[in-house]
Amino acid sequence: MVELRVDLVTVDRARELVPAEPGLYAWWSRPGALPGVAGPRHPDGEHELLYVGLARSGPSSGATLRSRVVGNHIRGTTGQSTLRRSLASLLHEGEGWRSTFTDRPLLVPDDELRLNAWMQEHLALSWVVHEQPWTVEAEVIGKLAPPLNQSANSSHPLYQHVREARRRWREAAR
Repeated sequence: MVELRVDLVTVDRARELVPAEPGLYAWWSRPGALPGVAGPRHPDGEHELLYVGLARSGPSSGATLRSRVVGNHIRGTTGQSTLRRSLASLLHEGEGWRSTFTDRPLLVPDDELRLNAWMQEHLALSWVVHEQPWTVEAEVIGKLAPPLNQSANSSHPLYQHVREARRRWREAAR
């Protein structure tokens, strides 16, 4: 089993500390940050797991932890990040965020910036370097049970809740 690092870093620190190597990463929040969503507790007792991702989906992928975490999740848009889409789907109504639709729902640019600020305020990150993260992704998701993951996680108690929130957001964006 792959062990994610225990030390958490803030979004600001992640920009400079996340390595340009393949691996797995986990997003954490303070309890209650996402209404109706609770995840397994971090060893620090102050955070709970939300999402696990991988940087390199197969042997031909060139993704790194830095490109995925910083490029797609921190600096990216809801069009580039499953994590951002899940967060937007769970928060858009309560936050009053507006959406549009292309081939998927997207927050409008001003609200992408608001999501960035929300992530900065509420999320922390951990990671582990792993040369072939796709070989352990399902095992890690099964063991850690992150509530926002949809892939390889259909038995999670919050799977339907997240799926339904994403469906509602998609319909609202159309």
